[in-house]
Amino acid sequence: MTLNIAGESDPFDMAHSTGGGARVIHLRYRPTHGGVDREEESRYHAHGGGKDMTLVVALEGRDGLVLAADSRGTIGDPRSLTAINDGQTKLFKLSDWCGIGISGASELAATLVDGLKAALSRDAAICADRIAELTQKHVKQAYASWFGNRTWVSAQPVQDQRPVIVFTLAGYKLDSSGQPVEPRIWLLSSQLDFAPQLCPSGYMLAGIPQYATYLLHRMFDRRMAVTQLSALAAYLITETATQDTKVGGPVRISQITKERTYQELDAQAVETMIKRNDARNAKLRSFFSEDAEER
Repeated sequence: MTLNIAGESDPFDMAHSTGGGARVIHLRYRPTHGGVDREEESRYHAHGGGKDMTLVVALEGRDGLVLAADSRGTIGDPRSLTAINDGQTKLFKLSDWCGIGISGASELAATLVDGLKAALSRDAAICADRIAELTQKHVKQAYASWFGNRTWVSAQPVQDQRPVIVFTLAGYKLDSSGQPVEPRIWLLSSQLDFAPQLCPSGYMLAGIPQYATYLLHRMFDRRMAVTQLSALAAYLITETATQDTKVGGPVRISQITKERTYQELDAQAVETMIKRNDARNAKLRSFFSEDAEER
C-alpha cells in the first residue's frame, strides 16, 4: 500500500508503504521548475542536518521475541563527505518484558529514551502495551515542546523539518497477575506523529529495510525459536551492511522470553552466530559452483 499525501503537481510528497509488516516512510521532493533532484537533500534535512541510518529488526517466534540492531551512525550530508561512528547504542531495555530500538536522529532519540525510562519508572509500567501508550504520550509531548505543534498533514503539505525518529518496541502483554500472555511489536514514527502501529505479521523493520524485507519474505517463519531468530536477525543486518554502508558496526541482539525475560546477548555469542551464518553462505555458494561444474 502506498499513500501519496501530495498531488502530482506538488513539489513535496510523502509516501508511507507497508508490506508484510515492514513499514517504510519516504519523504520526497520533486522540483517543479527543473534543476537537480532534491530527494536526497530532503532526506538529509529531514534528519536534522545529519543521517543516522540503521537497521533495527524485531522478530516474533514460537518461544519469544528478538530485537536487534547495528551500531553505525553516519553523520554529514550524504551528497558529500560523511563521518562514520560504529559505537552507537540503539537497543535499550525498558522493563523485564520490553525493549526498544531506535533509528533516525540517534542522539535525540537517546534523550527521549532517557526521559521515557523516568516516566515508566514513575508509572511502574512493565507491560508492552502500557509502555507503547506511555512512549507515544512522552515523545509526542517532548516533540511539541521542542519543535511546536505543527500540522503534519495538510492540503498543501510542506517538508517536515523535524528530525526523523522511529522507535521499535518489542515485548509481552501481561495479564492481571503480571504474567506474559502475548508477544507484541509496535512501531512509532515521528513522521506519523508517533501513532502506535501494532505489527500483525510477526516482524518489523526500521531504518534501511529493503534488503532485509526480501530476505525475511524468503526465510522468516513464526514457528522459529528465538535462537534461530537471533541468527536470522544477525544475518539480515550483516547482509544489509554488505550492500549499504550506512548499516554496519557490531551487531547487538536482545531476546525476550517468558522464561528468561529480557536478555541482551554478549558480543562473543553474536560473533559466533555471524561466523556460522558466514559458513552457511559459503556452503550456498559452493552448491551453485558444484552445479556449474556438473554442467
